[in-house]
Amino acid sequence: MAGGGPSVETILSEPNCKPGGVVAGKVHLRGGAQPVEIRHVTLALMPRMQNGHGGETAGPEVYRGALTRGFRLDAGQPRDLSFSIPLPYELPFTTVLGHELPGFTIGLCTEVDVVGEPDPGDIDPISVEPLESQQWVLAAIARLGFQISTVTFESSKLRGVAQQLPFHQEMHLNPPSSYQGRIGKVGLSFVASPRTMAFVLRAEDRETPSDESFGVFQVPHAEAGDTDWNAKITEWLEKAVALPRSSRSGGHGGPPPPGGTPPPGQAPLPPPGG
Repeated sequence: MAGGGPSVETILSEPNCKPGGVVAGKVHLRGGAQPVEIRHVTLALMPRMQNGHGGETAGPEVYRGALTRGFRLDAGQPRDLSFSIPLPYELPFTTVLGHELPGFTIGLCTEVDVVGEPDPGDIDPISVEPLESQQWVLAAIARLGFQISTVTFESSKLRGVAQQLPFHQEMHLNPPSSYQGRIGKVGLSFVASPRTMAFVLRAEDRETPSDESFGVFQVPHAEAGDTDWNAKITEWLEKAVALPRSSRSGGHGGPPPPGGTPPPGQAPLPPPGG
């Protein structure tokens, strides 16, 4: 409660979500010591990244929408507001194969704009799991022996895929032990749509090839389980090893990720079903 003003609490119906799904729940408001005029209640969805100093930095918003128009909230009066927010197919993950990704969360921020008072608010983390089609790829990545080093948000555009959001999530992977010393970290980014699942692999210490389709994979969701991702990813690795080394040490040449890079925190990927 802020200075005797109203209090706000957001309760999620289900904190575990998937790209293309919804996040639903209720906002519980309760009036404070005096009646107040509320201009609006707004919901925003955004990544929140560790800044390396024990705090968090909010990333670019994925969603923002007003839940109500203005209304009067009397002293001590309770009021519940239901919501259901559609989630974009490009929504970043927070968990992979049952493990939380290092360095960030996705937060649902409830903002209450009260006339003449500080805005009370509430931030609730949601868990975002990959689509089933994406999990087939991640299971292959795990089987091959990759490990997640860090996760960042990049404002540069991915090659060879259509994007709706102005940023993308990139997982930075340590290569399988048989490739260590032969190639540096590998970037993995997913971009989904209602019909298809796409992902892009990037050798961070190699020059970008002229072939725009190199490292770009795309299939209908229904075909992801019938694709030999182990073979396709291994084939890409062998070709990436043969690329010339980059003069930039692992850089994009694009702008830095919003909010900075999370601190290292290697996350092992379990074997499928593990």
